[in-house]
Amino acid sequence: MARIISAVIFLPVLIAAIRVESPVYFSALVAIAVVLGLIEYYALAERVGARAGRAQGLLASAAILTGFYYGRFDLIAATLAALVIVELTAHLFLTQDLRGAVTASAASLFGVLYVALLGGYLIAVRVIEGSAIHRLSAKLLLLFFLIVFAGDTGAYYVGRTLGSHKLAPRISPGKTIEGAFGGLIANVVAALVAHYTFFPELQITQGVLLALVMGVVGQIGDLCESMLKRGAQAKDSGQIIPGHGGVLDRLDSLLFNAPVLYYFYFFFLR
Repeated sequence: MARIISAVIFLPVLIAAIRVESPVYFSALVAIAVVLGLIEYYALAERVGARAGRAQGLLASAAILTGFYYGRFDLIAATLAALVIVELTAHLFLTQDLRGAVTASAASLFGVLYVALLGGYLIAVRVIEGSAIHRLSAKLLLLFFLIVFAGDTGAYYVGRTLGSHKLAPRISPGKTIEGAFGGLIANVVAALVAHYTFFPELQITQGVLLALVMGVVGQIGDLCESMLKRGAQAKDSGQIIPGHGGVLDRLDSLLFNAPVLYYFYFFFLR
């Protein structure tokens, strides 16, 4: 019930932020999710002894998201370079036990790459302008979330009813091969629904291809996040979302698929 209530509250907010004319509202949602997800990631890292630099990681994430919002990919590259220098310099002067410098520096930088850099591609999609397709950015994001949520739902229910062969028992014992295929079928159905309802400009072949790629990449992203939690001996990344766990638990497949959506636009719809 908690999962349903959370979805009923969040989904209208998400759809409204996507559909409103200004990109600032959706970008703000992404920024909030990135900050919370990064904090959860750093908490996981600390459970295995990697004390990442939260302040510099959060500041770098803010700069990266700003770069995506204004289309300044040079700012993103400069931010990552600065983060490497600042992180290592901080350990040079402030760390007493140098045995933790490698893992802490790696955790700090990887957290920004994993959560902020990947998540920032959603902002890059939202600020698309000048397309011949009316309101292309909103249509792409609605398609994106429809495919992701349909895949998660399909995998869950098919796995519960028909699942008997474990997909990755070492990482996530509850996931099954049958559920994975059920998710892929739901991904494709979602793309077809989008084509025949709000996104007629999307060619069926392109939509099906995108859905299949997103389905596979999303399930890999889900398993990778589960791997991080299992390595940190944590059931969930957090408890902020009732019935869903942490923000990072909801971002897993979204983060891996955000670049997929952007480069799908770049190569096929630009």
